[in-house]
Amino acid sequence: MPKNDFFIGWSPEMPTIDRRFFLGSGVALTLGTGAIAAGVASGQNPPQPGGWNMGEVRDFKAVATAEPYAMLRTTDVDGTPKTVLLGCQGKCGVSAKIGALSGKAVTVKGSLIQRGPYAMIAVIDGLDWIREDTEGNASLAFPAIETLGEIKLKGEILDTKCWFGAMNPNQGKVHKACASLCIRGGLPPAFYVKDIRDQQALMIMTDRGLAHGKDLLEFVADPVELTATAKRWGDLLLVDGPVSGIRRL
Repeated sequence: MPKNDFFIGWSPEMPTIDRRFFLGSGVALTLGTGAIAAGVASGQNPPQPGGWNMGEVRDFKAVATAEPYAMLRTTDVDGTPKTVLLGCQGKCGVSAKIGALSGKAVTVKGSLIQRGPYAMIAVIDGLDWIREDTEGNASLAFPAIETLGEIKLKGEILDTKCWFGAMNPNQGKVHKACASLCIRGGLPPAFYVKDIRDQQALMIMTDRGLAHGKDLLEFVADPVELTATAKRWGDLLLVDGPVSGIRRL
């Protein structure tokens, strides 16, 4: 009989052929698992550049408006006149709380959410997040809105707070439920466009000059085509039109 190794359950030594098999299999399994993990990781979207330092709460001196969404015109972000959106600490807008202070100089307390040129202030909880500033800079009044013309764009509807840096990932199917809750709660919706050269644009969405309602929710985070009017409001781009101008792709 050939002198081949034979496995004996009670033997203290494993046959040479089995030791070689398990050693090779273990090395191959380890390397294969690492390669699969690296491949999956490389296919993921990179982290977005926005951020929110929730612990850095400070005052922002500005002129406020409640329409179409809660916004400020302030120089306290980067030293230049800038339009900054407002939101609560959670998934809600604060337009209704501005009330009679709309159009007036105010001081707002909150933390900054920022992604490149886009910014939002998450105001502190409670009723004292905004107060009139009688010594404020009235020259910060919002500029006139300029109509640019009719446009047709393909892109995605998302919520501004998460996209600015409050959440990551902040767009696409994985963020659909969160974006829907944010927009339902009154946070400003935006239309995100990205072309084949990786040029990006974000446009705040309005409906004939007013805030969009809940009928926008069925299109959130899906690929859509939008036909509307492009407008410029200072440093903000707006896309103004009813929900009937949106078509799912």
